[in-house]
Amino acid sequence: MEPMRTLFKYPTRLFTLMVLCFIGFNVVLLLLSAGLFYSTYSDLAYREIRETKKELLEETSQKLSNYVSGIQDTARFLVTNELIRGHLADSPVSFYDFYSKSKNIYEEFQKLLSVKIGIHSIELYTDWHGSYLPVQDRFLYRYEDAETQGWLARMDKADGFWIPSHPYDQTSGSAEMVSYVQRIISNRGQSLGIVKINIPDRMLFNTLSKRLLSPSNEDYYVIMDSTGHYISSTLSPDLSIRFGQGIERKEDFARLLGDASLPMDGEIEGRKYNLISSDKNTEYWRLMQLIPRDVFLESGREIRQLTFWLLAALIGLSVPIAFWISKRLTSPIHRIVDGMRTLEKGDFNVRLGASSIQEYMVLTTHFNRMVLRLKQLIGRLNKEHRDRREAELRLLHAQIKPHFLYNTLDMIHWRAMDYKAHEISQMVHQLSRLFRIGLSNDKWYVTVKDELDHARCYIAIQKFRQNFDIVYSEQAEPDLFSCLIPKIVLQPFLENAVIHGFGSRADQAVIEVKVEAESGDVLPSLRLSVVDNGVGFPPDFVIENAKGIGIRNVIDRIHLYCGPSYGVEIDRLDSGQTRVSLRLPLIRDEEELNQLTRSLADEYDSLGG
Repeated sequence: MEPMRTLFKYPTRLFTLMVLCFIGFNVVLLLLSAGLFYSTYSDLAYREIRETKKELLEETSQKLSNYVSGIQDTARFLVTNELIRGHLADSPVSFYDFYSKSKNIYEEFQKLLSVKIGIHSIELYTDWHGSYLPVQDRFLYRYEDAETQGWLARMDKADGFWIPSHPYDQTSGSAEMVSYVQRIISNRGQSLGIVKINIPDRMLFNTLSKRLLSPSNEDYYVIMDSTGHYISSTLSPDLSIRFGQGIERKEDFARLLGDASLPMDGEIEGRKYNLISSDKNTEYWRLMQLIPRDVFLESGREIRQLTFWLLAALIGLSVPIAFWISKRLTSPIHRIVDGMRTLEKGDFNVRLGASSIQEYMVLTTHFNRMVLRLKQLIGRLNKEHRDRREAELRLLHAQIKPHFLYNTLDMIHWRAMDYKAHEISQMVHQLSRLFRIGLSNDKWYVTVKDELDHARCYIAIQKFRQNFDIVYSEQAEPDLFSCLIPKIVLQPFLENAVIHGFGSRADQAVIEVKVEAESGDVLPSLRLSVVDNGVGFPPDFVIENAKGIGIRNVIDRIHLYCGPSYGVEIDRLDSGQTRVSLRLPLIRDEEELNQLTRSLADEYDSLGG
């Protein structure tokens, strides 16, 4: 869960999320399907291989039984041979008689050896020859030899049986033989001797199939007779065998068929083996086959490889499909998002195309309707805003005329009463110049030169009116006189300095106006400063909260004419003087003024088309 929390901790693109979910779902589904497929078909392949192996084993077992039946028929032929029975019925009277009869019996044995494939030798066990020594090698033995070999006692229970694999040359152990013994009985029922037919182990298995003893064959075989007794096997005596408790020798494998509780799989030399056996049948010998488990797993390995490559191909195919489906499902959303971003930039002409997906079609239709309604609404708001702005400008412009006119007339009135009108002519002259600059036309901008003339006229009038000296000075570069600024922006601050800064003081008032150009971050600007030595503004005064009609009028007109990035600042200098700074755009001609007006109109209109 931690990786999922990390994944969704930050915003994730819908396309990426859909691709990951689709691929993840496909991978999980394909893995489960592949696991089920592998489990089912590997078990099926295991059963099929086992059944096929068992069918082949049944055929081999039947072939083995047929061969064994042939050996037994050979033995029966020998024990019923009248020549052999006739010679053994009477003891030899002389050595010549012994030699002659033993030679005849030996030749009968040799005839069968020459025509019967797989027989190593035929031996005769009897006490018929008495004290005579056999002439032929490995042919004639006494009963005591059979007793020494350990199988004579079994003749009391059966006239014929098989002897399990045993060393043929007991002194050297040079070969392993499987032998069949059959009693020779006379017509009177007397035991005349025992015939023993020896078959090499390797010859027995080669008779079945030369592949059984091939070095490349990793299987082991165990042969048992029809009664379940061990006969022979391809297992070496020095092999380490572990097939359950007590199954540690090749002779012990007969117990596996007689005890169902014993396991049918185990280890030989540390390698795992599975055991299969032919069905039990009283007529045929049984054959057990020990097969390495790797053989069964080999088919599973092939199925696993097939499953892996098929799974890889399907997962690889699912990736472009996931991208295609996700892109098809998310592309309308991307168009909607792009449309919203375009709308956010102020473009109300954006429109979204139709989609073949019904839900997205509803979204795009409503989006287009919303944009159209917003465009219409903001268009109306913009028109109302422009109309209101123009009305406010006209109102602010109109407020200037009566406000200053009334104050000036009042001042003239009181001055005339004080001085009996001898300075009235000079005051009226200054007042006429003041009206001519401020009220003679409807232009909102004047040159810096005219604005300074307007300020000088106002100071001249104030000098006549006030009872204290006013020292007024100006600093401006000549090339700035032609620059355009909003008109009557200095007079309210000069009035504030004279009336409020020195109203309660009788000392000399010093007022300085400075005009200078500044290089801004983007555009150059013009700074007009009014510095006085009056009492200044209160410590908690904020220029933006000014309520006086004159100062408020100047601030509003600067914002409307020049933009919100320009305005008025107030600070107190280290010398104790108060400085009012007006920051305005640097406009040198009418073309730059028109360009500023258009940019302000676009800025105010940016909320609508």
